Amino acid sequence: MPKFVCLDADPMDELRRWLREASEAGVSNPAAMVLATVGADGAPSARALMAGTRDKDTITFFTHYTSPKGRDIDFNPNVEAVFLWTGLERQVRVRGTLAKTTAEVSDAYWASRPRSTQLAILTAPQSSNVPNHAALISAKAKVEASIGDSDVVRPDTYGGYRLTPDSFEFWQGRPEDRLHLRAVYRQEADGRWSFEVIAP
Repeated sequence: MPKFVCLDADPMDELRRWLREASEAGVSNPAAMVLATVGADGAPSARALMAGTRDKDTITFFTHYTSPKGRDIDFNPNVEAVFLWTGLERQVRVRGTLAKTTAEVSDAYWASRPRSTQLAILTAPQSSNVPNHAALISAKAKVEASIGDSDVVRPDTYGGYRLTPDSFEFWQGRPEDRLHLRAVYRQEADGRWSFEVIAP
């Protein structure tokens, strides 16, 4: 099991290291994360999705802007994301604020996706009611027939969100004594990150 060493001054570098170690350990979909939002009704909502990219300072994912999560984010851009790798006894919580990516970033990601995925995204109105699953399959076939060999154009209702973190919590389980290790980074007003160890 990888050792818990939170010594890097930059928590994004620490997160990248943990993601790399999860991948090297054979974790399935190590970039999967649970995103929690709060909507206009005040109720929390959480769902698993894939973290698409992780640059120097942010985490980016892509989704339907008109989905329930998109409506939640429009109301309240403050969110928390959780990465969990149970086989490694590890978890990372990331809290921060979301903003839409530029159209150029969304277009570049769209172009990287398989054509079948593009067609599915174009066809399925995420979280909307449909008669049955067969209706979705039929709708996708009709969309594909109408487009023919042309490029599948990204709809304006689909694109990226960039999460700018303001706090991280790294958790490493210790099943032998239950004295789990927890380390918290918080961003200060001057942009630097403070670091502290907290009790399990």
